[in-house]
Amino acid sequence: MAKARYFEIGVACLEIIAVLLAILVAVYVSIWTGLLLIVLLLLGLISLICNYDAWVVRRLSTQDNPLILPLCKTGFVGRYRRMLRLLPSDPRCRFCMVPFGGVGKVIGIRPSAANPNYCRSCFEALPTTTHELEVGVLFADLRGFTSWSETHSSSDAADLVSRFYASANRVLTSDDAFVDFIGDQVMAIYVVDMPSLGARTADIMLAATRRLVDAVRQGAESLPVGAGMHMGKAQVGSLAAGESKNFTAIGDVVNTAARLQSAAGANEILVSEKVYGALSGEKPQADPGESGEFTHAAMRLARYSSSQPAVLRRRRMESLPGAFRVRL
Repeated sequence: MAKARYFEIGVACLEIIAVLLAILVAVYVSIWTGLLLIVLLLLGLISLICNYDAWVVRRLSTQDNPLILPLCKTGFVGRYRRMLRLLPSDPRCRFCMVPFGGVGKVIGIRPSAANPNYCRSCFEALPTTTHELEVGVLFADLRGFTSWSETHSSSDAADLVSRFYASANRVLTSDDAFVDFIGDQVMAIYVVDMPSLGARTADIMLAATRRLVDAVRQGAESLPVGAGMHMGKAQVGSLAAGESKNFTAIGDVVNTAARLQSAAGANEILVSEKVYGALSGEKPQADPGESGEFTHAAMRLARYSSSQPAVLRRRRMESLPGAFRVRL
């Protein structure tokens, strides 16, 4: 944690120097020149951090204590993700959200050669192994995509999934989720230790999922979304071998969230008992649906419609022993 603080202090000092220089120019030259200078200096600082601080990251990181995880806990990662999201445009680093296109391209932000999903700095900072963390995991996918794609061209299928990815990335990353895309589904990891999440993680996950369902429903020619959520301990970090790295989570919490998502109907959200218990304030009511009532082990929330036969839903539910039951 101390090394993360040193890194934060170093970045803060550079920011202060940039602001002081801009103020001096504004006072002794002109206000507009000072404003232009502060924009250029801050963009230059972003380029420096995202492209050229790899040697600092390597010096402050160890295999047992990678720099990026303490920076999540101090709130540094969350603050800079929120700032960098304001810069246009996609594609972006999946960790810090700095853009590779638009402004990012102008100031020279380049993806890592080893994994183009991350900027060079984030790739160096990613853990080389996994670490146990408390996380919230959300899975969402397009219901009926397989049968739909059988009657549409591959370009139509690619366009549909691309629009779903864009909606999910826009909605979920606004709450400091780390998003990964797998086929026609999205996986979002919420690190509970991040100050922007903490005790509100369950509420944030549910609100984000509802926004995602609504955003997709409002899109033209879209398929309905099914989602599942769970919270618990998981191994978080890199599972890749060799020189490649990624940022993902593995464990029973991930498997359970995926199974809840697979059991969800069209435009439905299934949450585990742990997520339901962690919701603050007045908890949403469970919808008993057409085929019975859920226990608190899994709550069906925000059900807009269902096109699945009750028998099919019952079979899916019974494939999750201990998660919920159906009372006919």
